[in-house]
This record gives sequence, structure tokens and C-alpha cells, in this order.
Amino acid sequence: MAKIKTSPKSHSYDHPFKPRKVRSRAFNQVYWPYLPVILIVGLLFSLGLGQSGFKKALMRPNTSVLAYANSMQDLALLADTNAERSRFNLASLNLNSQLDQAAQIKANDMAARNYWSHQTPDGNPPWVFVAQQNYSYQKLGENLAAGFDSERSAINGWMASQTHKENLLDPGFSEVGFGIAQNPNYTSAGGGPMTIVVAFYGQSDSGGPKISIVKGDSSSKNVSLAQLAVAKLPVVGLATNLAILLAAGALAFWLGRHFMALKRALRKGEKFVFSHPFLDVGLITIAALSYLLTRTAGLIH
Repeated sequence: MAKIKTSPKSHSYDHPFKPRKVRSRAFNQVYWPYLPVILIVGLLFSLGLGQSGFKKALMRPNTSVLAYANSMQDLALLADTNAERSRFNLASLNLNSQLDQAAQIKANDMAARNYWSHQTPDGNPPWVFVAQQNYSYQKLGENLAAGFDSERSAINGWMASQTHKENLLDPGFSEVGFGIAQNPNYTSAGGGPMTIVVAFYGQSDSGGPKISIVKGDSSSKNVSLAQLAVAKLPVVGLATNLAILLAAGALAFWLGRHFMALKRALRKGEKFVFSHPFLDVGLITIAALSYLLTRTAGLIH
């Protein structure tokens, strides 16, 4: 009898989540379309995970501003500031000891007397702190920040605001000083433990008229995680609204997809949510992550 050698049957790769008796091709046709959902979730994680307070927002979703800074040092603030100025071909700022001391005293005063303003509770402008250090200036500017958890996020917070960005990138400034203070319950800025950052930008006196500038809004301004994520892009002003729209869109699509199934579930008790768990979990995750990106990462003034 002739012996016939047959090639072994090829076994297609079985997905670990594929039910038995379901062909791999049929399974992939159903679940491969969920890949865009996974990609969107990954994109949201990449945007937010490295930004200020994102991990804390996952653990403490009810907090509006997030605790003390993980890191906040003068030299790191200076390096990140000059990195932004370098992107716009501007000269680097030098750290000035008099401005540094003035900013530190201002930060300590804000923490001790619990106020969140360019002016002191006595009505004095910020320049009094600079004058006390005998810094002879032609031009001065001030930026304030609170609630950010790192130097990079504080600088991104200022870059996300046009007026604060103008201060940081002003070609007329050549020197800067930073002050950093902690307040265990900074109620003037919303409450809770926060790190306060003061930046004094200066141009030493060259005999011209003195100019004092406070760039920023007259009231406090929140900076969201979404704004930090795209601080260097032109869409920074729309970032929070886009995150809200993305969250609302994902929820609306999920609700629309299951509207009829929901009616059937109410009538017959069907467990409609489990019909396509990957897509459902993906849509809910997108909505949740998009909401987290709208949370406050810090305050600027």
C-alpha cells in the first residue's frame, strides 16, 4: 500500500480571549474594529500620565488642586524657562540673587498670610518686595503659580496662558528670580496643601523710565491637565473644551449604541453591557480619561 505524506494542518493563532468553537477570522472581524478605541485610550494616557497631578487625579478624583509639588527648585525652573525661550530664539535669563530673594520673601508672605494675589492684603504692589532688596530696575514683571507638582508643569501652566507666556518670553527681560513656599491649607486658592511659586522677571536699570508690569488676569485662572498636555500648541486655549467634547461624545456614542438594548434589558432583564465588553469598557474609559484631563492641574495669576 502506498504511503502518502500529508502536510500537517496549519493552526491559526488563537486569541486568548476567543471563545471556543469560534473561528479566529470571525473573532478578529468582530473585535479588530475596537483597535481605534484602544489607540485613543493610549493617546489619552500618553497626554496626561506625565502631566501635573494625573496620577493623583486617578487616585483622588474629587480634589480640585493637587497637593505639594513633587519637585520645585530654582535652578530647574530656570532651566525650563530658558528651554522655552530657546525655542523662540530668545536670550536666556540669568538668575539674579536680589530678584531671587525678593521672590522668596513674596512667596513666604503669600503662604504665611494666605493670600492669592499680585497685591498684598495691605494693598501694596509686588514691586515693594523688589525695592526692599535694593534691586535697581528699568523693567519688572511677575508671574504666580500654585498647585502644580513639578517645575515643568508650572512653566507649562504659564505657557498655556497668553499673558503669562508674554512675561516669560519677553525679550526685554534679562534676569529672573524664583520664590517657592508651601501652605498646608491654602484656602485663598481653593484649599488643601499647595506649593506657591513666584517669578520676578527683571531688566536692570540703564537710566531709562521704570516700567512695572503684571502680566495675567485680574482674577485667578485654572489650568487643566489637557492644557498642560498641549501647552506648546496653538490649540491650548481650546484644550479643556475639546476634552469635554471628547468625553461627552464617547458617552453619547455609548448610550446611543445601547439605547435599544437598554430598552430590551429593562423589559427582559438582558445583560446587554456584556455583549461587547471591549468596546464598552473602551468608550467608558475614554470618557473617564477625558474628564480627568479637564481637572485642574494648578492655578496661575
